[in-house]
Amino acid sequence: MNKESSPRMPLLMPDDFSEMHLVSWRVENGRLDPQNPLLEGDMPWDDGGLGIHGSVIRDPIDGLWKAYLVSTPAEEFVDNPEKPWASRNAIYRRLGYFESADGVQWSRPELEIYPYEGHKRTNIVFDVTDGTTSYASIMIDPDNAEWPYEMYCLHENSVTGPPPHGYGYYRYRSKDGKRWETVHGPIMDPMNGDLSFFYKDPEEGYMAYYRIATEQQENDHVPVYEDCARRSCFLATSEDGNTWVRDEGMSMTADERDHRDTQYQECVPLKVEGGYLALVTMYLPITQTLNIRMAASRDGRAWWFPDRRPCLDNAPLGDYGGGMIWQSQNLIPEGDQLYMYYGGCEGLHRQVSDTRAPSVQIGLESVVDHGAHFLAHNAALCRASWRYDRLYALVSASGGPTLGMAVTKEQTLGGKALHVNAITRPAKKTKVPDFQQGALQVEYLDSKDRPIAGFTREDCNQIVGDYRSALVTWNGGERAPDSARKAKFYLNRAFLYGFDFFGS
Repeated sequence: MNKESSPRMPLLMPDDFSEMHLVSWRVENGRLDPQNPLLEGDMPWDDGGLGIHGSVIRDPIDGLWKAYLVSTPAEEFVDNPEKPWASRNAIYRRLGYFESADGVQWSRPELEIYPYEGHKRTNIVFDVTDGTTSYASIMIDPDNAEWPYEMYCLHENSVTGPPPHGYGYYRYRSKDGKRWETVHGPIMDPMNGDLSFFYKDPEEGYMAYYRIATEQQENDHVPVYEDCARRSCFLATSEDGNTWVRDEGMSMTADERDHRDTQYQECVPLKVEGGYLALVTMYLPITQTLNIRMAASRDGRAWWFPDRRPCLDNAPLGDYGGGMIWQSQNLIPEGDQLYMYYGGCEGLHRQVSDTRAPSVQIGLESVVDHGAHFLAHNAALCRASWRYDRLYALVSASGGPTLGMAVTKEQTLGGKALHVNAITRPAKKTKVPDFQQGALQVEYLDSKDRPIAGFTREDCNQIVGDYRSALVTWNGGERAPDSARKAKFYLNRAFLYGFDFFGS
């Protein structure tokens, strides 16, 4: 998982605090790129959609942005007269390769690897003769002069039949990122050939965050037109990249705080100072949509959600992302931004209304009763972004003049300076000057939780405004006294995105 230099402070989580009073968590919504869609299908092999189940990465060797995306031809006719509602679009999927100098304007390199009908030069790097290809995970090692590029991808049955060497994940290597040589495969256990993104961590080795279906539980709701209960995310590790075992420390699955139909599709992590961030693809069978939720973890195994609502929700149906948002393998920090590339689908996961199919009456609607299979994923490559240091914040749970407080865990703070990443709300619109102007204040506590003279809340100079790294000062100075063991934050119409102690 890529770790880039950034202005981000250490990961902020509930375990930073020993006490929390009247506070909760604010998650920022992703901002859609004004250039969306960045890339639409316009070639015969991808005009039925592209962008899903792939990888977008910035190559450290040549500086180019590169994308390996599922590319599907348009489904222009029904070729299954026994089930005219059933889509066969998925069996024509190929893997396409794309390049960009800026991550926004994309091109299809003309490669002489796989022709397509009358096109001798295409951007296809795996054809259907290899089996359909999806979930391409790319890893680049600039220090490997001979084979710097590594890929894992899933090969499934295609229009030509099963993959030549069987269904499952395959490991490849490449000298140029375009022509690939098989290293190992197929890999099945423990991911069972289901959805998975692969990574190579300098410390932990090979890791794969994968999704499989688990047993339906008593309170789960599975609609009549959905065949799979309780999709959940897990972690597998490998020492050699070929043999994988499940890490029993991670299980990301629906709990009592989720809606009754919630299922987890993909966990896409990023290693940061103090732990891991992740964007998680959430599948909602009732609406047949997928959106994105934000998560954090200290170890990449036990995950916490600042909010159960999406940080990137669906557009209206028929727009890209109106049905499904399939994120790519990597979250990419670039400057002060964090980018998520995704395949934004115009349509739903499965058909919901089709009078040609077996159906069941629900209220005033007749909806498909299972057996519909998958629709064509009419998607385009899009991206969303967040301020990398402003993903979520601790706030007063009630807002307004209600004060929120949080006390850090005990530690030795003497001689250290405190910096905060914070925004405060402006004064209310009233004739009274500075009426309920937002402010953040901090006081230091000793080992017996007593405020320290010169460093109490009253001694603290208020933080007012928008600061990525504001130095907190008191009448007693800017460095904590030797007796300081805890910092107590007072949030009055204020958002605390992060804090850090500097110095000896």
